[in-house]
Amino acid sequence: SLRLQELILGIFAVSIGTVILPDLSGLAKNSDWGKFNSLLSQAIKIIALISIPVTFYSLVSGKEIISLVYKSKTFDEKSVALTLEAFRFHIAGLFFIAVNRVVSPAFYAQGNTKSPTLAGILGLCINMILALCLIKPMAGGGIALALSLGSFANTVLLFVFLKKNKNIELKKVVTENLLYCAKILLFSFLASIPAFFVRAKILPFFEAKGRFLGYGGVVAVTAGVFAVCGILLLFVAKDPL
Repeated sequence: SLRLQELILGIFAVSIGTVILPDLSGLAKNSDWGKFNSLLSQAIKIIALISIPVTFYSLVSGKEIISLVYKSKTFDEKSVALTLEAFRFHIAGLFFIAVNRVVSPAFYAQGNTKSPTLAGILGLCINMILALCLIKPMAGGGIALALSLGSFANTVLLFVFLKKNKNIELKKVVTENLLYCAKILLFSFLASIPAFFVRAKILPFFEAKGRFLGYGGVVAVTAGVFAVCGILLLFVAKDPL
């Protein structure tokens, strides 16, 4: 289920990266770095607006999502619990996975393919080292956490390498996006509170409805509550995106 969400967000992130690459290339060629910085910052904000809420919702209804997709006679409650542990650690890195696929075009637009490749290799090495360290104490959860931390390291390295281009206002881009991410984090947390309590209330009602109706009903209702609350918060805050 996480791979499905990661694939959807990956396609979304790659789509954004593909769309902005020609514009970034043109802006870099014309040395219009002001618009270059604005476009890059806007793309990262869009990723935050999608991936952070998905992460919070998945933490609220992760068990039902996994049960809906996988649960069967052979994939029992124990299997769901083991998958849920890895799911929660892995979903935490979803934002960084998506951001990496949007920031990389900022290098390609400048004709620089070495920096994102190096960042990816170093991120992979960090992922492997952490997986070896965490697999024994945390089992599958450790492997998932290692991937999230490796993706975070990849993101940090990409921004460090971006700093080498003095025309990119890295401090401004990072500050703007950190503030926006903080806002979306807060809104996602607030939207997850009613979804959490609604989930607890409706679980007994859907409990005996079977796999698809039971777990699917919980997912549909909690997703609706989360989405309505999130959109209302964005509307009240007059979020431009």
